Amino acid sequence: MVRYAEFCTGVGGFRLGIEASLLPSKLVYSNEIDNNCEKTYERNFGSKFDSKDLFNLTSKSLPDFDMLCAGFPCQPFSIAGKELGFGDPRGTIIFKLIEIVHSKKPGIIFLENVTNLLRHNNGATYREIVKCLSDEGYSVSSVVLDSSYFGVPQSRSRIYIVCFRISKYGNKQINFTMKKTPKTPLRPFIIPGDYSIPVSDKWQEYIDYYTGKKKAEDLTFKLTKTRATLERIAPGCDLCDCVFQVRSSGVRALSLDEPLPTLTVLNSGGGAHIPILSKERRHLSIAEMKSIMGFPAWYDFSAVSRTDAAKQLSNAVCPPVIESICNDISAYIDVSRR
Repeated sequence: MVRYAEFCTGVGGFRLGIEASLLPSKLVYSNEIDNNCEKTYERNFGSKFDSKDLFNLTSKSLPDFDMLCAGFPCQPFSIAGKELGFGDPRGTIIFKLIEIVHSKKPGIIFLENVTNLLRHNNGATYREIVKCLSDEGYSVSSVVLDSSYFGVPQSRSRIYIVCFRISKYGNKQINFTMKKTPKTPLRPFIIPGDYSIPVSDKWQEYIDYYTGKKKAEDLTFKLTKTRATLERIAPGCDLCDCVFQVRSSGVRALSLDEPLPTLTVLNSGGGAHIPILSKERRHLSIAEMKSIMGFPAWYDFSAVSRTDAAKQLSNAVCPPVIESICNDISAYIDVSRR
């Protein structure tokens, strides 16, 4: 039985993937600072987080565990942010995790982050993390996986880092499963007629404008520079039956017959710009976003507002990818014991 501790837990995406995998496991500790995430987590798992602020933890206060899991904050390393790296307090969470590793010496470390972590600061950031983990006595393996090859209708590429304590498992690299399904398109996951999150009157006009039904001078508002034209139109995209994704740089038109690019929920004025279906003139529903992230249909986000639910989903890990990697970890452990 692999006892695991989850840090930067979010709403439990790691836990869902681990529990669905072949890896015999037991959660012994969870950590997350976001109070709204705790509401969702408690609604689904029946328990609150064991701790909130990671920096206030002492290793002596933690139970022993065999595997440390963390989707540590990506904002300091993402091209969508300021890329402050270790200059951002959130960017130093990885060193707090390594401090815990130094004390608890788990057999396995399992981390997730954005792919730009590999390139950040010309690769120096990633090299520093690998060096720290290696100095603690671990073999370090990493891989970039696209969730659309794991039955998830979203092309969400992320780096996954798996480390094994050399003194326990030897100094070998893990064999990652790169694909489990063909690339997964979005269209089969759309729930026709789900108008649970309608668009605003203003967005009704935007849709008319982007689909050629209205001209700029016919709109009841003035177009901003980033909304005057579509920033990007995907190949083969039918503007009358597509997804409009709002980003800080502009609006993109995306095909339903391909995976959705990385689900983003742009925060603005306390709300959230959830992607829009042009044909039905509505936002993607929470049920659809759960499918886009690989969360099970039963997972309940009703303890928080729709805006918070959308933000939580867009910041989560994809459980099917975690499940696949845990199956790879299970196979690695079996081989190392022979």
